[in-house]
Amino acid sequence: MVRSTLRWVRLLMVIVGTITGFAYAGQQDQGTKIDSTTKAQVDVGVLAIRGHLYAQQRWQPTIDWLNQQIPAVHFVLHPLDLDGMAQSVREQRMDFVLTNPGQAVQLGRQYPLSWIATIVNQAPERSNYGIGSALVVRSASLYKTPSDVAGLPIAAVSKDAFGGYLTMRYQVLTDGGDPNSFFSDVRYLGFPIDANLYQLRDKAVEAAVVPACLLEQMEKEGLIDKGLLRVLNPLEQTHSSCAVSTPLYPNWSFAKTERGSSQLAKEISRALLAMPADSLAAIASKASGWTSPVSLLSIDKLFQAMDLHPLQQPWWKEAIRWLRLHQEWAWTLFLFVIVLNAYHFWLEYRFSKSKHDLEQTLLRLKEKSEMLEHTQRVAIIGELGSSLAHEINQPLAAIRNYSEGGLLRLAKKRPPEDIVPVLEKIQDQVERADAIISRLRDLIKKRTIAKTECDVEQLLGDSIELLKYRLDKNGIETVRSTEGQQRLVNVDAVGIQQVLVNVINNAIEACSKLAEKQRDYKGTIALHTEYQSQMLSIRIADNGTGLEQDNPTQAFISSKKDGLGLGLAICRDVVEMHNGELQIQSTQPHGCLVMITLPYHLPADTMLTDE
Repeated sequence: MVRSTLRWVRLLMVIVGTITGFAYAGQQDQGTKIDSTTKAQVDVGVLAIRGHLYAQQRWQPTIDWLNQQIPAVHFVLHPLDLDGMAQSVREQRMDFVLTNPGQAVQLGRQYPLSWIATIVNQAPERSNYGIGSALVVRSASLYKTPSDVAGLPIAAVSKDAFGGYLTMRYQVLTDGGDPNSFFSDVRYLGFPIDANLYQLRDKAVEAAVVPACLLEQMEKEGLIDKGLLRVLNPLEQTHSSCAVSTPLYPNWSFAKTERGSSQLAKEISRALLAMPADSLAAIASKASGWTSPVSLLSIDKLFQAMDLHPLQQPWWKEAIRWLRLHQEWAWTLFLFVIVLNAYHFWLEYRFSKSKHDLEQTLLRLKEKSEMLEHTQRVAIIGELGSSLAHEINQPLAAIRNYSEGGLLRLAKKRPPEDIVPVLEKIQDQVERADAIISRLRDLIKKRTIAKTECDVEQLLGDSIELLKYRLDKNGIETVRSTEGQQRLVNVDAVGIQQVLVNVINNAIEACSKLAEKQRDYKGTIALHTEYQSQMLSIRIADNGTGLEQDNPTQAFISSKKDGLGLGLAICRDVVEMHNGELQIQSTQPHGCLVMITLPYHLPADTMLTDE
């Protein structure tokens, strides 16, 4: 109820001020009534930061003063907002304008404006510096410095408002802060600027950026309770009695537009400079009169620092201008870019060609590696020829014996139940022979490398079976042991079996050589599997002659008379393809230990494939 009454009182003050202004003009005219319709109209645009009614109340007495001092024309006041003022100047709808210094620079650097006078504030020093920003918070809040409200909801007039936003943004930048971060939650409320303090009072925002002296004026007018709001961290300055958060900049100025008369501008200048400090026009405008136009250099620097100056060009326009002025450098730069791009494409071509050649070379190497691996497996079969012949002859001889026994029983007309066991034994020997042939076929044929879940214990057993004849012939004993919980391993079964056969076969040869030298020697090959948490470890140890060279896995180096030196080299490659490791070392007093480690599962990027 009280606030509503205060608004009505303010409206009444506007009406009374306007009437008083007209009365003052009539008094100065000494009762002479002048018909304004017979005079040339002079349009004066004024920035209405607090609404049209307030602008009328504040500036109409000044217009009346000009009408009284220059009776040959009739001055008319036009309250405008920021966009309306700029549009009016651009379209030449105003003869003169009255605005704050921020918009004065924005307009004056784009359009031909001639500055006539600058207002003098009411401070004791009567300075013409009176525009700045006040960062206002509620008095009950705990905020003490501007950094305390950074990033919080802040009310402001507009992104183009000088005293209501830009000067505070420049102050944050000057203090070393980040304006974008500080005003990350800014709320632009527009004109009239009173709404910013109302929003702060009603706790819709945590702070408000308003022009200097607005808080004091609204408290004086009864629109805001005195002491309810306060200026945050006010600066010490002597140009104004109001609390401000930024340095003060030049005050409002009166300017002639391109449409205005130069002769009339001189008369206006004389009239404004002659305005007494105690006149109704000066009091209504909250000033002590007018002075000659002041420099706006400080405002130019402010806009330049924030990249907002109207004369600043985008970087690409500046680049074009520089290129036009320095064409010789521009052409040099252009040719350099052309050469650089040509060189880049040439490098791309060479790289692509080299990459293709490298891929072809790797493909050929892979094919050669597979051929060597296959050749090595065939060589193993050749070395085991007598052993394989013995392995196959055993089931064949058994089949022959069982067949002859069956025929004898048939000749004696034995009952069928006596013949069935013989046939079953024949079937067992056939399956045994088939298993031997199957193992040989898997080992000797070229195959596609593929990993499957395999039982390593079975692979070891099959490998020993392939070499059983050689083991028995040389009187070598095999000892097997295991440790840990047995589990399947994801490997290439044929490749791993090739490794096992090769290592065991080398162990047999080492034991055979030592047996030729020592009569009381007893060859032994121990095979131990250890199932660890992440991998399987296979240890194959013999008590033979031991290593005969420092690096047994080096290709094309062999101690055998007709050996190619590829066996252990291929074994190493097969194990490494499984992300495993193959180690070979001598033991004391003689013998050799081969250690093979294999992970249970291969990573996705080490899939075994064969093109």
